[in-house]
Amino acid sequence: MPDDTAASKFNEKTLEAFLEGLLEELKNPQDAKLLEEVRRAFRKKVPFHLRSYASALMILRAAGVSRSKPPRRTVPEVSSRAPALSEKPRVEPKQEPTNKNAISLFVSMGKRHHLKPQELKQHISERSGVAFETLGRVHLLENYSFIEVPSETAQRIITAMAGFEMNGRPLEIKPAKKRSESAPEG
Repeated sequence: MPDDTAASKFNEKTLEAFLEGLLEELKNPQDAKLLEEVRRAFRKKVPFHLRSYASALMILRAAGVSRSKPPRRTVPEVSSRAPALSEKPRVEPKQEPTNKNAISLFVSMGKRHHLKPQELKQHISERSGVAFETLGRVHLLENYSFIEVPSETAQRIITAMAGFEMNGRPLEIKPAKKRSESAPEG
C-alpha cells in the first residue's frame, strides 16, 4: 500500500511544474561553469544506472518530501589482512607496479561477468597461498582482465587456479601475451 502522506505532499502537477522550471533554467543557466562542475562531479560519483534515481531523490529532497540523512563516514582500517568477500571493494588508484619483477596474468573474466578485483585477489590468495598484499593491480576490461603478480609466484597462481569456477563460470588464468606476440605476422 503506497504512503498517502508522501503522495499528498508531492503531486503530479507540482512535479510537472518543477521539471518544466528545471528545463527552462537549463536553457539559460545563471552560472554555466558551476553547473558544469557539479555535472562532472555527479557523473564521476554516481554510477550510470543510479543517476535517474539520484535525480528523483534530489527532487524529493528539494520538495521537502524526503529527509536528508548525513552520509555515514567510516574510518578505514589499516591492516595487512585480506578483506572479507562481503566487504565493499575499494577502488585502486592507477599506479606503476611497486614490484618491478611483477608480470601480468590474463584472467578470462571481466566487467560483463561481474568480476570484482578484491574478490579475485581473495580467491587467488586463498587457493595459491600467495599473500594478498603482494597481488597487484587488477585491470578490468569488458570481457577479460589482467592482474599484476610477482613473477616468482605466477606459475604457482596459474596452477592453483586451474579448474576454479567463479560466479558459476570457469575462470582461466594464464600468462598475458604482449601485444606484439598476438599480432599476426605480416
